[in-house]
Amino acid sequence: MEKCDISSGSVVLSGRQTFIVLQRKSASLVGCPLVYEGEPVHRADVALEWHELVEAGLSRLDVRCRSIPCQRSVLSVRLIGQVAPETLARVVVQAEREQVRRNVEAQARTGTCQNVARLRQKPVRAVWLEGSMMSRREAALRAG
Repeated sequence: MEKCDISSGSVVLSGRQTFIVLQRKSASLVGCPLVYEGEPVHRADVALEWHELVEAGLSRLDVRCRSIPCQRSVLSVRLIGQVAPETLARVVVQAEREQVRRNVEAQARTGTCQNVARLRQKPVRAVWLEGSMMSRREAALRAG
């Protein structure tokens, strides 16, 4: 498998972190990291069944997907395998929910802190769904 085979649903390794790819744009990709059982559970975690992990080409079975999108360069990743479309759909739904929750939290923060309210008038939108992953700061700068 080569880098040109990377698409939505691919499982890739970037450094020491494994990701499920949500979206690929030419030289970059947006993916959700896989975390191990030893890490604290996050509300964005998606439980993965052992057969999903085996089909994806992973050897460890104590893994969950943390549905918080991150951006990586395609050149820095190595393709491991592919998850089923059903698994990818669950991860995408949870990533969208997490983005909504973060927007609500950002709105709540702006209501209590005047300095933050001036910097960010609108909630951060799910920029990774629109084609590129930006940090909250970058999104706020572009929106403002």
